[in-house]
This record gives sequence, structure tokens and C-alpha cells, in this order.
Amino acid sequence: MKTQAQKEDKKLILTRDFNTTPTLMFEIWSDCKHLKHWWGPKEWPIDECIMDFREGGEWRYCMRGPNEGDEAWGKAIYQNINKPDKIVYQDHFTDKHGKTNEELPKPLVTVEFEDVDGKTRQVMSMQFNTRKECQQIADMGFFEGMTSSLDRVDEYLSSLNQ
Repeated sequence: MKTQAQKEDKKLILTRDFNTTPTLMFEIWSDCKHLKHWWGPKEWPIDECIMDFREGGEWRYCMRGPNEGDEAWGKAIYQNINKPDKIVYQDHFTDKHGKTNEELPKPLVTVEFEDVDGKTRQVMSMQFNTRKECQQIADMGFFEGMTSSLDRVDEYLSSLNQ
């Protein structure tokens, strides 16, 4: 299954199957040593990554684009971690110091991993406060960018000795 993208009311949802276990999918979402290989679209890979992976902990990162000075900073604050099934975090656009950009939405992101016929079905959903916020992130290229990241997950998984 290639990535399935849905927009429902105040939610963006991406579903994709990966040829690996839920345990490994959970690991590649929960450690910078893995994230640096796949997070971000091909043209905007992650360049900096600091993570405190626990409920209440933060993940701060920077994606750098193809042109000098292109950078996008983000921060996740973990709300719920249920290994190896689910990770829930509040997502923030930030500056390089971690200060949240209050002009942009702060969706609640849930990433779930389920074994389906020996593969892992990953469902990533972003819940917004308003339809306008949801549309804003969709218009910013969320589906295209995250699909590119998930393509990179496939490439990364094939490089690992599973």
C-alpha cells in the first residue's frame, strides 16, 4: 500500500504499510539516530535532532532546504507513549531557540503501529482545533512532504539488516 491521505473535518490522516515490525517502526520514530535518515522531505532533510523521548519530554529538530538559509524548526512535546503501539505528541513550529510560532497551528499528532499480515500499518493523524488550521497545514504541503518522508522510511528500512 502506498500512502493513503485523507482530510476529515479537523483532521489530516496518512496511512501506509511498511515491510517491518511495529517494534522497529516505533524505534525509528523514537530515536534521532534513526530519524536523521528519514524525517523530512527529500529536499528538506533533518539536520539537527535532540530528543528526550518520554511523556512530557521534547523532540526538537531542524530541517534544512536546498537554498542557503532555508530552515524549518519544529518541536514535539510527548503526551502519551505506548511502546510499540502508539506515540502521541503536540506539534509546534518554532524558531531555532524552541520558541513556538503562535501564528501557526499546534496539532495533536497520533502515530499508531499495527501488525497487519506481517507488515506494519502506520496511521498518522493530526487533530486541529479548527477546520481553518487543518486547511492551512494541508495547503502548506503536509501531504506531499510527509509522503516524501515516508518514502524515505522505505529506503531506510531496506538499508537496515532486518
